[in-house]
Amino acid sequence: MYPITDIAPTTAAILGFPAPAQSRAKVIAEIFHDFSRSRRIAILVTDGLGLSAWRKWKKTMTFLQSLHHRRSIVLRSIMPSITPVNFAAMVTGADLAAHGVQTMNSTFACQTVFGIVREAGKKSAGIGLENYTGSNLLGRCADYWGNAGNGSDDDIAEKIIEIATQRSPDYLIAQFGRIDDTFHQYGPSSPSVVPMLRDTDSRLKLLVKQLKQLSYGVIILSDHGQHDVHAAREGDVCGAHGTGSPEDCLVPCTWVS
Repeated sequence: MYPITDIAPTTAAILGFPAPAQSRAKVIAEIFHDFSRSRRIAILVTDGLGLSAWRKWKKTMTFLQSLHHRRSIVLRSIMPSITPVNFAAMVTGADLAAHGVQTMNSTFACQTVFGIVREAGKKSAGIGLENYTGSNLLGRCADYWGNAGNGSDDDIAEKIIEIATQRSPDYLIAQFGRIDDTFHQYGPSSPSVVPMLRDTDSRLKLLVKQLKQLSYGVIILSDHGQHDVHAAREGDVCGAHGTGSPEDCLVPCTWVS
């Protein structure tokens, strides 16, 4: 098990750069060695798909399951286990006290991978839906701001390929936010989430194929998980996160070099 902060120094090392200045995290050797020949890196974040939900529903995601069969580790989110805090951890290698990001509209209080890439004369991209962390936080700080509007995760996938094809950023990170929305709506253990998971699996299969053709190595992980809200009434939120529970904090990670 690795802290999610390890993603920042790992991706920086793959690109040949030092870790962000305030990072106290370490390079994940399994990923780094597999990416020794990758020229570019794309990080695809399945927002809210924690280890508990993954283990329950992985048979419905045959492509992602095939990737985990070959390469798979577990990451632990930092506290609180919410989206902006943990995306910030992925790009700084630091905890909340150091990176200072509590909301998608916060300003980073320390160095990011975006800044390191820019200082080296390279380019980065942050991609997500409007008023989601992928756009408002990551896109705002990247060289290429991939705002996919108010649409679906399909729109995010299209924006990823558009930017990767036309701009070729060396470092790309994207948030698939509708996964988290669906878990909030139904709860991560509800069979009602299965159609969304199948669509996500098909989307990832297409993206990995296209990104590999564009010389990208791909890391697929989540920012946090969710737990079921058992006392939820009709119309209430049925899935939640933010606690230190394994359901909220343990997330799967796989990669294709």
